[in-house]
Amino acid sequence: LKPDGSRYRFGEKQVNSELAGLLELVAAEGADAFYTGPVARKMVEQINQRGGCFTLEDLSRYQPKYRTPVKTTYRGLEVAAFAPPSGGCAVVEMLNILEHSDLAAMGHNTAASIHAIAEAMKLGFADRSVALGDPDFVQVDVERLMVSKAFAAQRFAQSGAQAQDYAAAENIAAKDYPGNTSHFAVMDRFGNAVSQTQTVRDWFGCGIVVGGYGFVLNNAMSDFSAKPGALTSQGLTYGSANSIQGGKTPLSSMAPSMVFKDGRPYLAIGAAGGPRIITGTLQGIVNAVDFGMLPEQLVRQPYLNCLTREQGLELEFGISEDTIRLLEQKGHRPVRVPVDQAMSTMLNSVMRVDGDYYAAGTGRVDGCGGALLPDGSAVLEGVSQEI
Repeated sequence: LKPDGSRYRFGEKQVNSELAGLLELVAAEGADAFYTGPVARKMVEQINQRGGCFTLEDLSRYQPKYRTPVKTTYRGLEVAAFAPPSGGCAVVEMLNILEHSDLAAMGHNTAASIHAIAEAMKLGFADRSVALGDPDFVQVDVERLMVSKAFAAQRFAQSGAQAQDYAAAENIAAKDYPGNTSHFAVMDRFGNAVSQTQTVRDWFGCGIVVGGYGFVLNNAMSDFSAKPGALTSQGLTYGSANSIQGGKTPLSSMAPSMVFKDGRPYLAIGAAGGPRIITGTLQGIVNAVDFGMLPEQLVRQPYLNCLTREQGLELEFGISEDTIRLLEQKGHRPVRVPVDQAMSTMLNSVMRVDGDYYAAGTGRVDGCGGALLPDGSAVLEGVSQEI
């Protein structure tokens, strides 16, 4: 809404001069201008006015945590995804499970391939619920859960022809020590690639804009477990490994990922959309590797999402009714997404094939694929833009 309460109309320009001023300040003075001084004082003041318990020291002591990506292979290609406590770990486990199903032979979005993918999703979410947490606070068995092909084979063997719910695997619980999100993917001609996701979690985070600086505060505290087994606003449950603790990072669905071919980035991919980040990124990789799709194709497919059998198998418009009936016979509980709606599976990717680059973003939200040319101009969705 505009300051006078009216709504913006198509073509109107929205200006956030306060945020522009903040960005200029950080560009001139560095990150300390954000984590200390007037900006930090304003954040602490506005949080504590609403019952918070922040201090200036909390912000000044903040440091980013560097994590080693988790890696696996899928159909002979190397896959790297972000480390615990991110959603990339679940993507890796699900790919390891799916490697035991011949998805290409089953066909794209057939009852057989949807069933295999849905069961892999449920197995991955079941294990994630108890096995993952901030590795600075709990010991996460990365080798078994995300690297071991033998473990994935054991989990796959527990699935069958009928849909079911799954308990987490035995002895994988993390041990104590003695979904607003955006994503972008970039590749250059030198072989460098970036896959990056950032979030304030729910729509507009906690709904508080820091006065004078034009940015919204997140509500990522709700990614922690209020108590073991409690359902979050995004439909997830967790164990004690994801309990609230000072200095701890909560579990996240963010899953920026890369697929490598012959040691060079082949696909940089990721998504926005809460837990559907995980399931969307998984399907994007499957669509590329198993079905040979380019980004323009793989971001526009009808997507599915399944956390538990009880919550249901979400299916976007474009999955045939014949297929849905076959899935019902397998014990799934379909949740049909109406034709005029779409799930929050907001995927984008960049792919390199034989020296050529392909990029595309979903049409569900703002953003598109494009290229920056040597003369400084940009090509966006095939149209050259002078800069």
